[in-house]
Amino acid sequence: RVFLFSMALKRRKKPVANPKKTKSRNRVADRDGSKWTKGEMAMLRKLKTPMAIQKFLDSLFYDGSDDYWSVRATLRTKRAHCMGGAMVAAYCLQRIGLGPPRVVGFEARNDDTHAVAVYQLNGLWGAVGKSNFTLIRSRDPVYKSLRELVMSYFDFYFNTKGEKSLIGYSRPFHLDRTGDAWKFAEGTVNKELAAIDNTKKTPIIPIPRPSKKQLMVAPKYLLKAGLLGSNPKGLFKPS
Repeated sequence: RVFLFSMALKRRKKPVANPKKTKSRNRVADRDGSKWTKGEMAMLRKLKTPMAIQKFLDSLFYDGSDDYWSVRATLRTKRAHCMGGAMVAAYCLQRIGLGPPRVVGFEARNDDTHAVAVYQLNGLWGAVGKSNFTLIRSRDPVYKSLRELVMSYFDFYFNTKGEKSLIGYSRPFHLDRTGDAWKFAEGTVNKELAAIDNTKKTPIIPIPRPSKKQLMVAPKYLLKAGLLGSNPKGLFKPS
C-alpha cells in the first residue's frame, strides 16, 4: 500500500500556471525591464507576492509631504505616503500578473484622504497600501465587490481623535492611462496625476450621513494600535 501510494504521488501532475497571467507578467517585465537600473530591478524582483509588497511598503519611512513621487523616486528615497506607496504596489502587482496598475482613492471628512492599490484574485478583491495608520493598509483578496473591500476599512478609518471619517471612494484609476512618468520620472508627478484628485467619489452611505453622536468613537486601545510606529509630522490635525 505504501508503495502504491508513493507511485501515485509520482504520477500526480504538477499544477500548471495560468497562461494568461504568465504572458501578462512577461509582457510587463519585457517592456519595462530596460528602463530600470540594476539596483531598481534587484528590489522589484524581490516583490513577488502581495505580502512581500506590503512588507516592503511597511519598511519605508512615512513621507509627510503632499507631493506625488514616481515609483523610481520612491525606490531611491525609500520614503512614501499613501499615494507613493500605492503606485509602487500597483506596479508590482502588475508585474506579478495581478491585473493592471489600479489605485482607489478614499475621501474623508476632518481627516487625511487615502489611496491603496487594488487587485483581483479569482474574482475577489484585495488591496495593498502605505499609511501612517497601521489599520488601513492591506486587505486579503476575499471581498466580492469593490464596495465590500472599501467597507472593510470603515471601522478602522478614524482621525487622531478617534472619530470615524471615511465618507467616499473612487472607482479604480488606471495609472497607465497617464503615461509612463508615474513609474520612471526622477521626481514628482503632480501634474501627470492631477486627474486622480478629480476622480468622482461614490458616497459610503447613500443616505444622510449619521451624525458624530450616532457613530462610535474608536476606543483608546484601537487608536493606540492604529498609531503604532506612525510619523507624528505626517498626522492630520483634526478640528
